[in-house]
Amino acid sequence: MRKLFKATFFIACIFLANTAFAQKDWRWENHGVGFSAPENLRVTTNNAEEFSAEGSDLVLGIYVEQDGEVTEETLAEALVAAATEMEYDEISTVDALEIHDFVGYFVEGTKDGVGAFIITLLDKKSSTNLVIVIAYTTDAARKKAIAIGDSFYAFD
Repeated sequence: MRKLFKATFFIACIFLANTAFAQKDWRWENHGVGFSAPENLRVTTNNAEEFSAEGSDLVLGIYVEQDGEVTEETLAEALVAAATEMEYDEISTVDALEIHDFVGYFVEGTKDGVGAFIITLLDKKSSTNLVIVIAYTTDAARKKAIAIGDSFYAFD
């Protein structure tokens, strides 16, 4: 009986772990952008200017700029402007990114006790510039936010 209980408990734990981190390929068709994120996110906005989704411990916002004002040379400045506008209490990480068809920068910080990443990405093959904000409330959600940020790709 004890072996049956252990086996059942082990299977239940694996099922819960797989369900908790189940990923889905999301696409923002308006701008040819895809990314991987938890499948339990609920889309709150999906139009030409913004894609937003939220879960219990994570909020994702993607904003686009396609007028060509931001270039690879001014991308870092755009990130600083976005972080300044959000009025972070503390910025702990700043770094450059190169993800699939995108180049960019990110900052990590906190505001009112909530952690967040701001990511600016420039599609090397088009004039699509993205500003991505991923806010998280737990360490597990931070790991999800990092995975989302690393998964962006362009499709044609």
